[in-house]
Amino acid sequence: MAKLTKKRIAWLIIIIIVGFAVGLNMWKGKQRTGPVHIPRTPKEIFEGEVREKGYKQRFVAGDRDASDKIVIVNVQGEITNARWGFSYRRGMVDELINQLKQAEKDEYVKAIILNINSPGGPVIDADILYTKIRELGKKKIIISLLDKMAASGGYYVACAAHKIVAHPLTLTGNIGVIMDFINLQGLLEKKLGIEMGVIKSGRYKDIGSPYRSMDRNEKKMLQDLVDAAHQRFVEKVAAGRNISVVKLAPLADGRIFSGEQARQVGLVDELGTQDEAIELAKKLSGVERAKVVEYYFRPRLWDFLSGKISDYLKVKEVSSIPEPTLEYIWHPSFGR
Repeated sequence: MAKLTKKRIAWLIIIIIVGFAVGLNMWKGKQRTGPVHIPRTPKEIFEGEVREKGYKQRFVAGDRDASDKIVIVNVQGEITNARWGFSYRRGMVDELINQLKQAEKDEYVKAIILNINSPGGPVIDADILYTKIRELGKKKIIISLLDKMAASGGYYVACAAHKIVAHPLTLTGNIGVIMDFINLQGLLEKKLGIEMGVIKSGRYKDIGSPYRSMDRNEKKMLQDLVDAAHQRFVEKVAAGRNISVVKLAPLADGRIFSGEQARQVGLVDELGTQDEAIELAKKLSGVERAKVVEYYFRPRLWDFLSGKISDYLKVKEVSSIPEPTLEYIWHPSFGR
């Protein structure tokens, strides 16, 4: 009974706080209908949008007093647009694109450094991010800085930049596509004595089902999808690196390169760290003095509350639901 009472009290507190937050936001909305200050300078407009999105700028390196800026955008972890729990914050790809848009609107940003430490992710998510970077590259200088790992989709995204800088020991490459399935038929039938029954509208409706093995036609069908996605990967890398598809083909079998090896075969332009990437960005953008900044998210009341509610209800990440997906990803360890 005491335990039940504590839960009720906890829920009551959460409801009161959420109600207060919603009421406060509604009140602020009404307040905005009155006279407001209209930003006039590009700097005021930009900084106002950054605040509205919950982002702030943090000084990283360079000349703090310089007006020109180089923005570091961190591409960290699996490149996916999955969201967590009840949080209204965008998925990773949307968050990164939002940061790129902020940099695009800021006339003082002369270059962008993509700090990549990623094994890749779903094909579509990686391609969406790649496309935005290529579009932005028509207006701003973009440098990819490969950290510990920029494999598969991580390297795919890196190729959207004008130049690629990698540490000599960066793990990169792994050009290819994977689509994995699990087959539980033997375990269920032979070990547990369970046989699954399926009623379907067509022969291939349950293709990839974990309850049975795939036949030759099904494997061929999925292999064709993987091959098409792989061909797109190769073409994007070839275009970004200015390498012929024929020359790139032997390197695009999923093999892993160190940063040094990647430079030798033309997958990377220079070896170095953040300092070298900054100097290259300044050189290509034609600026002598620049301050290096990065955007970071400033949690607001609802972000805090939504995170706490998700933790309280044990809400999992959406992407944790198993599903067959074409992926530009390197995940050699079981179960990732």
